[in-house]
Amino acid sequence: MSKVIGVTADVFLGATSVINQKLMDFVPRPAINGVLNAGGIPISLPYLPKEEINGLLERLDGVIFTGGPDVDPTFMGEEPIPELGITNRNRDLFEIALVRTVVAKHVPILGICRGAQIINVALGGNVYQDLASQYPGKILKHHQSAPGDQPTHFVSVNHDSKLFKTIGDNVFVNSRHHQAIKDVPEGLQIVATASDGVIEAIENKDASVQAVQWHPENMWQYDSRQLQIFKDFIDRI
Repeated sequence: MSKVIGVTADVFLGATSVINQKLMDFVPRPAINGVLNAGGIPISLPYLPKEEINGLLERLDGVIFTGGPDVDPTFMGEEPIPELGITNRNRDLFEIALVRTVVAKHVPILGICRGAQIINVALGGNVYQDLASQYPGKILKHHQSAPGDQPTHFVSVNHDSKLFKTIGDNVFVNSRHHQAIKDVPEGLQIVATASDGVIEAIENKDASVQAVQWHPENMWQYDSRQLQIFKDFIDRI
């Protein structure tokens, strides 16, 4: 039986030409197709009151946390710096509560870009509010100008990780992020990095929690290893 996968929705903050209203929830089509091609049934998850999470999870076999705006730094006990981008506190509140609940229930989750960051923050870690100004060393271009489905830098993968069994090492990935994981909490391990040391993937011991900083949903059509990330996630359910 196909697994039902909740996919967190982003929010289009401007008014749209379709309904001429603001706050339209959406899930990018490539992420939906990635789940479908991996054998899952995708369900869009707009942010909801925390009280509805337990009922929601009765209908889901796994959850994918997708990309989107910056994580509100107050969830890390920090004040916002001038370089912080757009945030959406309501989405953060929902997703942080969702992460903690699914981890407690041992429901498998996959994080993509912002998804990796919100998982890390929810479990006690933090992120650079602005990678370019806060990272202690010289960094690569992590917000590419190239089309989003094209890879722009390489990632080294820990050979002892579940991720390595999925995609191998020296993976050529796309890169489209303003923030990045800084400190990883107990229970999570760093399993991939860029050549500048920026964290590119994390997972827990059994990979029921796994997250990548790049966007495999934009690359699986051209790189079978990126589709395998979705397939292995669903196989772990």
